[in-house]
Amino acid sequence: MKKKEVITGYTAFVATVCLLTFALNMINGRFHLGDFRVYYTAAERLISGEPVYLVSFYEGSGFYKYSPATLLFFIPYNLFPFRVAAVLHFCLLSAAYWYFFILLRRIIRGYLVTGPLKREILLLSVSFLCIAIHLSRELYLGNINIILLLLCCLALQDFLSGRQIRGGILLAGAILTKPYLIVILLPLLWRRSWKAPAITLMGIAAGLMLPLIYPGPGRFAGLYRDWFETVLSHGEGFPGMTSISYLAEHYLPGWPSWGSWLIILPALLGVSCLILLNIKNERNPGLPGERERNLAFEWFLILGLLPNLIKTDWVLMLFTAPLIAYMVFEIAAGRRYWFIPVLVVLLFFYGANSDDLLGRELSRYILHSGLMGLSNFLLALVSLFMFYHSAHANKPRLLS
Repeated sequence: MKKKEVITGYTAFVATVCLLTFALNMINGRFHLGDFRVYYTAAERLISGEPVYLVSFYEGSGFYKYSPATLLFFIPYNLFPFRVAAVLHFCLLSAAYWYFFILLRRIIRGYLVTGPLKREILLLSVSFLCIAIHLSRELYLGNINIILLLLCCLALQDFLSGRQIRGGILLAGAILTKPYLIVILLPLLWRRSWKAPAITLMGIAAGLMLPLIYPGPGRFAGLYRDWFETVLSHGEGFPGMTSISYLAEHYLPGWPSWGSWLIILPALLGVSCLILLNIKNERNPGLPGERERNLAFEWFLILGLLPNLIKTDWVLMLFTAPLIAYMVFEIAAGRRYWFIPVLVVLLFFYGANSDDLLGRELSRYILHSGLMGLSNFLLALVSLFMFYHSAHANKPRLLS
């Protein structure tokens, strides 16, 4: 199937889904974009010289929690009334979702899954539908996780193709917003590819200095002080029901308050061991393209594990989308249909936090019991098994 046909069919599908979401939210009076209202109001207060942090701008967790540098990018929205700005933001998020899966297809087909594939429109659409609940929630809230995820994957594409400078700048933009994203540099650091991390760090440093230009030196120190205080207070009081640490606290009596590190450190150690094992295999001259294949999967894997390592809202589950798309394409390419029942069960729990589909009691039980987080972790393990199973299935190409 021609690339143009794939993109045209997929575009029609995504446009229909996003337009229906927009129409239903409008009809039901649910076009609130609460998170976007926080960004919009915080930018408005930055312009007027009022406090930006430690002030709630919306019900629930309505505090602005991103860096002062990130807030500068929301200022242009204040040229419009909130309602108009909200529609523009909704369109931007929809476009990001559309392009994100096209980008995933490019990376997966270029580096992870080779050989002929049929019905790629269907594969793209299925990948898109697998995260439909999280997409709906993201569009409803007006959050920017999809934009950050898109920046991370654009940076990966640049690193894979040797464009270190642009990749570093794009990744720096994502890390400026959510600093824990710096962990995805691990595959590059273990490979001693110093240029990309160095450019990323320089990009972060330059971004952190942007508030010196506006709103200026007088408010610079105060903004960062308030930001750090907001991040610390938010992290201390947030249950993080998709994290493995939450599962441990929920089911293991006496689990220590600092137990998150008992999860994070072994997980990072395990990922590092995986990377080092892959690096060892890459030294085989009979494995052309193996470095790029490993790097792409490791990048996806780390992104997918973040909801299990970071105590934050369940909307971060969106970061598992690259792994899910990889599995959909891998099943089709290798005709490994026996993976489908496993994937269906895990995806049910992964996307089960929907009052509309399951009812309030069942959906909340699945979330509060930690089953969503557990399903996310198991999806990562299944993708890892599938990755190495694929390597052995293609032994003449990949293994000596």
